[in-house]
Amino acid sequence: MDDLFAAWHGVGVDTTSSIHMGLLRERQHPVLKQIRKQMIIELVGFVLFLIVYYDFFDGATKPFYANLLLVVAMLAVIAVNVVGYVFAKQSVPGENIRMLLKKHLAKMRIYAVVAILARAFMMVSVSVFFKANMIVILLFIVLLAVLVRLWVKRIRRIQAVYDDFPEPLGTGD
Repeated sequence: MDDLFAAWHGVGVDTTSSIHMGLLRERQHPVLKQIRKQMIIELVGFVLFLIVYYDFFDGATKPFYANLLLVVAMLAVIAVNVVGYVFAKQSVPGENIRMLLKKHLAKMRIYAVVAILARAFMMVSVSVFFKANMIVILLFIVLLAVLVRLWVKRIRRIQAVYDDFPEPLGTGD
């Protein structure tokens, strides 16, 4: 067992860090590419909507609070997308893989709640602005439920990986 630990420690932090940093380069990491692509598509869509909504969707005839809610909600979703991209790009410090996963799970849970709340806020704002009928509101509720289910599945998948990792020797994690 000591030989195994010596070999593990012989790999060196520099080698592991350089491999990790290489994976986190945007152009080489497929998950970061997908996140960036989705973020850019949503960003362009939201910005274009914000540019044209006032004239095209009669924003001038809507109450001030409806316009304000819509703009703030769209900006909140844009901000959450950018924060999510930075979160995905960021390395998580940890002494071992299990600790790293634990810290990542905690951050992921917080981000999931914020992302879901931002989307819910946007859906409520769109409903208020357009005076949505029950069918649209039900559609938004279904979309929100799908989003919640997606985040729960992501978190459970990472939690399962965390649970499968054995505790490092000599720690009471």
